[in-house]
Amino acid sequence: MTRHLIHIGYPKTGSTFLQRWFAAHPQIAYAHGGIAGFRSIHSLVAEAAGKDPGYLWRVTSHEAFTFPFLDAGRRDIDLSHPGEGTLEERQARACALLADNFPDAHVLIVTRGFRSMILSSYSQYVRVGGTDDLETQMWLGGKNPWCYDELIAMYRARFGDRVIVLPYELLARDPAGFRAEMERRLGVAPFDFKDAVVNRSLSPVELRWYPRIARLVRRLPFRRRMSRLYLGLVFDNRLSRPIALLNRLSSAKPVDRTVVTDELLEAVRGTADGLAADPIYRPFARDYLFEHRLNPQ
Repeated sequence: MTRHLIHIGYPKTGSTFLQRWFAAHPQIAYAHGGIAGFRSIHSLVAEAAGKDPGYLWRVTSHEAFTFPFLDAGRRDIDLSHPGEGTLEERQARACALLADNFPDAHVLIVTRGFRSMILSSYSQYVRVGGTDDLETQMWLGGKNPWCYDELIAMYRARFGDRVIVLPYELLARDPAGFRAEMERRLGVAPFDFKDAVVNRSLSPVELRWYPRIARLVRRLPFRRRMSRLYLGLVFDNRLSRPIALLNRLSSAKPVDRTVVTDELLEAVRGTADGLAADPIYRPFARDYLFEHRLNPQ
């Protein structure tokens, strides 16, 4: 019997790598932007007319299920209006939609340690035209958007023990080990797959300069046209060389791990403590701020 796996994110946890792996695996059906391995209703009909491909899994993958927003799938994103209601309300609606339509599916959630997640998420924000510096970004003073325990509990309430949770850190440090874990969880055979870094984050210097350039672009004549041009440049990081020159002329403080202070991380401590019970997460206790649970004083 072919089963359905829904990969819901989080963003910046190796989603592009996973989608490449899904697409390449001979026992898995996956179509980018499609549902359950079908690009459209036409491809479903065409498969029905042919031989059984013998897939063990059909995969639906979109990292924005954990961060639902109105402009999903578009490069030009309205950052001022991501959607109706709070993030928690949008997450709950996404979970309900998936559970109501695919009640027997399995769910894959990939998490990432807080300091690394904040920096990488900020890189993505800058890539879609964000103008704020990291120090003034809205999420740093508000509700933590990475309440892993809450989201995992929400999905387990609807999908039970069919929820798979894995750390991005395993993928980053040992891609072959991560693939082996996926193969074990899904019961699929190993196959020859070339690991590669994709969707690389912006550098610390680029993270400081791009928002400055974005603020300047917003003040130029023909703002809409110039903004579209800028979005294409920043998304593909085509200004890396001019930024390196600018930084030599006027050095700016890089946006690196030191910007995400221990004091800031205290605001998110405790929202991933449930992961401490999973042995696969214990090597990454410091990344998820639950080391105190493993070494009580």
